[in-house]
Amino acid sequence: MFAAKHFLWSIGQVTVGNFFLPALLIYFSERSPVMIAQYLPEFNLLHLLVVCIAFALGGFVKGISAFGLPTIAVPIIVFFMSLPAAVSIMTVPMVITNFVQMMVSGHIKSSVSRHWRIFLGLFIGLPIGVFALSTVDTKFLLIAVGIFLIVISALDYYGVSFAFLGKHEKIYGPVIGVVAGIIGGITTLYGTLPVLFFIALGLQKEKFVAAVSVMLFGGSIFLLLSLQSMDFLKPTEIAYSLIGLIPLFAGMWAGTKVRHRIDQVTFKKIVLMLVALIGVIMIYRAFN
Repeated sequence: MFAAKHFLWSIGQVTVGNFFLPALLIYFSERSPVMIAQYLPEFNLLHLLVVCIAFALGGFVKGISAFGLPTIAVPIIVFFMSLPAAVSIMTVPMVITNFVQMMVSGHIKSSVSRHWRIFLGLFIGLPIGVFALSTVDTKFLLIAVGIFLIVISALDYYGVSFAFLGKHEKIYGPVIGVVAGIIGGITTLYGTLPVLFFIALGLQKEKFVAAVSVMLFGGSIFLLLSLQSMDFLKPTEIAYSLIGLIPLFAGMWAGTKVRHRIDQVTFKKIVLMLVALIGVIMIYRAFN
């Protein structure tokens, strides 16, 4: 099983990194600027460079913790592009990378059978959040959620246990899922609250990675469909997404190597620090 997982990871790297994406680059490089301007009138090399850098850094963090790609990448991208554009650029890479990580991590069946309630709540909340992205002033929501994430992750980091959530998993799970879905539709950061919930359940490192990967893959599919229905996905954003997969997978590979070398306690601390960082980013977005 272990060899099969690494074989899948290798196949994904070879297929995406060595064939599909280079072919895309060759295709675009052989076309004149006039043709690129014709089919992708908003295409910008600076924006592409920013996306590649953001994806590489986000991929490294995701490789370590199983999440965090949009946490790192979106704030970098929004310095140069709009938030809806950044959210759109993230969707395709999120689907592909979460699928690869889900297949490599394993424990798919056990994750679904235990956590299906929170997954269902997440899938219900995501379309609501995407609708809110285009219709609602989300400033105060971002501030409130950001403060909540900072406080909860800090308390857990310094030893305050939230294990009581595990005793009522069937009740808290769906509620957390719906709230996380609404937040995720607005920010793409739909995995943050479930991550805290999985930590409270005391999941082992690899089972944690498996649960997060299944959740993120399913959520990214729903997010993609929701964005498409709201006409957020544009050809230029899709092009940035596909080309950016090269540095993204390189970063994930490096981050995965690091994760295999750290123990459970260090892993939990890294995850909690990332959650706190997400809270800071949410508050920053609310004021910018």
